[in-house]
Amino acid sequence: MANATVGAGRARDKKGNAKILPPNPDALFLPYQERWIKDTSRLKLMEKARQIGLSWSTAYPTVERTAKAGAKWDQWVSSRDEIQARLFLDDCKMWAKVFQLAAEDLGEVVIDAAKKLTAHALRFATQRCIYSMSSNPDAQAGKRGGRVLDEFALLLDPRKMWSIAYPGLTWGGLLEVISTHRGSRNFFNELIREVKEKNNPKHISLHRVTLQDALDQGFLYKLQQALPADAEQQAMDEKEYFDFIKAGCADEESFLQ
Repeated sequence: MANATVGAGRARDKKGNAKILPPNPDALFLPYQERWIKDTSRLKLMEKARQIGLSWSTAYPTVERTAKAGAKWDQWVSSRDEIQARLFLDDCKMWAKVFQLAAEDLGEVVIDAAKKLTAHALRFATQRCIYSMSSNPDAQAGKRGGRVLDEFALLLDPRKMWSIAYPGLTWGGLLEVISTHRGSRNFFNELIREVKEKNNPKHISLHRVTLQDALDQGFLYKLQQALPADAEQQAMDEKEYFDFIKAGCADEESFLQ
């Protein structure tokens, strides 16, 4: 389903001034999203620009794995805060609806009464669940199955989160880390340097998508189709949008991160 298409004719009736169209304008996913979705490596890490649709597209295979007949594992998602946890589960519910997969929203459930830890849960006909939680690493302890660690570098203690989440893969599942940067001393950056400079001892499959990469693969076109017709971004081409995002950042370092 990763190369499924949306309604025909959208490319013909496009809004906005984007100059670069995706290879398949009617496909649900841009090339960098599709590569990420199709990568089934046990450990995978996405070094990304902000708001380019990676959390949204990660929700798709999370749903697919959980709803697939014979699914063995629950999926445990940690986001930087309670709001992001709910948003990720909203994306999962959207994908379940798009592909007509029966899913029951269990609301907020207790996963550790002693520590008063809760998660937002979505249960499928397989009886497997997606649990979406905030950034407390203790919520990952003792859980078996797949992991999604969203906005990893923004968590309070990324190293501790990895240390507790990783053993949960012992019996199967994938660990997916998605994040922008938060300084050179962050554990997220240490993982990337291990891959690039230290012969990748953890065997991580590393993906990297900058804002320019996303624009070169049709991101602005997709954004303009989703925005209202009177949004100011509709008048921009890719260079103008790049400069628009850069100008809005607090400083050069923030933009580079």
